Amino acid sequence: MSRRHGGAGLSAVHQAQAALASGDWPAAARHLRAAARQALSQGDRAHAAQCEQMAASLLRALGSTEEARAAARRIARRDPHSGVARFASDVELAETAMEAGELASAVAAWQAATQEMHELNLPLWAQATVLRRLARALALAGWAEDAWSRFDQASSLCEGTDHERDVPWIDLEQARNAMEVGAFERTRTVLARVAVVRAAAADPHLSAECAMLQAELALAAGDAEAACRSARSARAAALEAVAPVCFLAACALLARAADQTGDRLEAYRVLATAWVTLGDLLGEPVAQSWVSPLLSLYRVAWGTAAFDAVKAGHDQRRRATLG
Repeated sequence: MSRRHGGAGLSAVHQAQAALASGDWPAAARHLRAAARQALSQGDRAHAAQCEQMAASLLRALGSTEEARAAARRIARRDPHSGVARFASDVELAETAMEAGELASAVAAWQAATQEMHELNLPLWAQATVLRRLARALALAGWAEDAWSRFDQASSLCEGTDHERDVPWIDLEQARNAMEVGAFERTRTVLARVAVVRAAAADPHLSAECAMLQAELALAAGDAEAACRSARSARAAALEAVAPVCFLAACALLARAADQTGDRLEAYRVLATAWVTLGDLLGEPVAQSWVSPLLSLYRVAWGTAAFDAVKAGHDQRRRATLG
């Protein structure tokens, strides 16, 4: 009997894997739920909870909020005496609430996960990850000081460990969250930390990310010229780091800053040049899919006639340079 049930459970997992491979995530979630029920019937509560957790993650990724929330609650019910299952349930509930914009619920769930992680004695890097997610929820919910405190706790947990290189990146994450909620002075303070400045001097990718935040700060202060300078630094550092996503973000920021100075030709040139550079790095189809939507936004913002005139001016200048 147990052998027959075990085979059925394995079959459900395999069906879920096949559905995932074919891109049918709803079917994969259904098969995982079936696998959870089969595991529970065999008394394997830990495996049942794992299957529910995978189903919850898939449903959340699909945007099926209520189904994801129900699956997240089932994780703990499948293995009620397991701290691991309770922790997984809290994490899924928190992530689902965050994606639904239910920030108070997200904060509560992350706080519960924080309690669970201490009881489980999770590795320090894992604890730092939970604290960072709690911090983001707190920041978005308007509890800024609590958020910065949690980010600092996460950073401190990594100091003196094998994950010490994560410290400046956690600080960068704090600065980015502060920027997002309008806490500009906090952003400046964190970017000026010694650990961040030293790490950015040695890591062009981190340097690019910091320079982009400096450009955002300048734009927020109405200083488009300073924003252009910082955005150019970000672009150069991203290119040095061979970080194409960061490079595109820097180019988009530089184009926005140039547009704000009234230099539409420069804004267009930046994106057209980015298209060529990304084409060399990633291939023309990818470059087109990344840059074309940005150019389309300017076509809408400027109007078709004005956009076409800028494009013609750029093309004429380029032909003159090449000729």
